[in-house]
Amino acid sequence: MNGLDALDRAILRVLQDDGRITNTDLASRIGLTAAPTLERVRKLEREGFLRKYVALVDQGRVGKPVTAFVAVIMKSHGQQTDASFRRAVAKLPEVLECHHIAGEEDYLLKVVTASPVDYERFVLGRLLKVPAIEKIKTTFVLSSSKLETRIPIEPEG
Repeated sequence: MNGLDALDRAILRVLQDDGRITNTDLASRIGLTAAPTLERVRKLEREGFLRKYVALVDQGRVGKPVTAFVAVIMKSHGQQTDASFRRAVAKLPEVLECHHIAGEEDYLLKVVTASPVDYERFVLGRLLKVPAIEKIKTTFVLSSSKLETRIPIEPEG
């Protein structure tokens, strides 16, 4: 997998579970000393395997319990239209994810809001003002049985 050895894979697995682990504890978990572990982590960061470190916030506890997946159909297709759409969506903090997809729809957005009324305000007041959008279809999440951020990284072999 992209030149990763067993220690690199172990580092990635551990950091996905605990991004705040100290370098000393990480080194102990993977069986190295602190200095080479830190160098490996820095190399993984430089090479883009580790993009950033974040805290996972409980959206309900911060007043954003509503999740919607929004399928977007574009009026037209082309590089400039897509680039313009992506720039506009990037400015909308309610949109957590934007995926260019294959199928009947062109994009799939993951949106969080405080309530269905706030979602309606977001759609009517901001999202549908993006000129390239022809149509949207919303699916509200009722409950989530699995929310995972970890990418499976198997040991070598």
